[in-house]
Amino acid sequence: MSNTTGSDEGSKIPEAKKGGRFRWTFRQWVLLVIGLGLFAAFSVVATDATDYAFSSMQFCAHTCHVMEDNVYAELKKSKHWESPSGVHPTCADCHVSRRLSFAMIDHFLGTKELFVMAFNDFSKPGSFEKFRPEAANWVRFHMLGNNSAACKTCHVMEGIKPKRLRGQNAHNEAVKNGNSNCIACHYNLVHKKVKPSEEFLDAAAKYIGSGSEEEEKQQGGDEFSGAGEQL
Repeated sequence: MSNTTGSDEGSKIPEAKKGGRFRWTFRQWVLLVIGLGLFAAFSVVATDATDYAFSSMQFCAHTCHVMEDNVYAELKKSKHWESPSGVHPTCADCHVSRRLSFAMIDHFLGTKELFVMAFNDFSKPGSFEKFRPEAANWVRFHMLGNNSAACKTCHVMEGIKPKRLRGQNAHNEAVKNGNSNCIACHYNLVHKKVKPSEEFLDAAAKYIGSGSEEEEKQQGGDEFSGAGEQL
């Protein structure tokens, strides 16, 4: 009789638990899908809000006096900012990707600047200058690596009409060969001029168009030295 009872108790074990396996019911699957959907929606909203906050001028230019007194002050004096069209590019327009996923990568990479600010003294005037060459070099290589994508969101290569002969040759050749990379030539725009590193010049050389030294002399200098913003 005890064997019969044991047999009855064994038959009452839910089928879902037999063999140590758990079987999802339809209701559980629905709840899981809804939960994942809500989590995904919250993640997208949170990511977008993070990008919006960290891409704002309030954060980029005014969070610390180092940015406000140096790079932001230089931006306001540049031809990019003083455009007759009234267009004022923001920090994010040049330094943050347009696509949300890549923008978050840019923000993550930018966190290294927080460590620089935290472990160095910027209280004295000019203290930022010793960090400027390395910062400029990093940005130049970053832009060179993404084919100057930020520049091309505003500037259409085929629509640019350089005034100088070497600029015309370089742009025509770049359009013809599909080998344009703005930062390769225009590496000293907007901010204080910084001498490019030899490594950067070597990497940028393959993008620079043709133009003889005689043409440069006739045109009054080399516009592609990165010294100015005029094309």
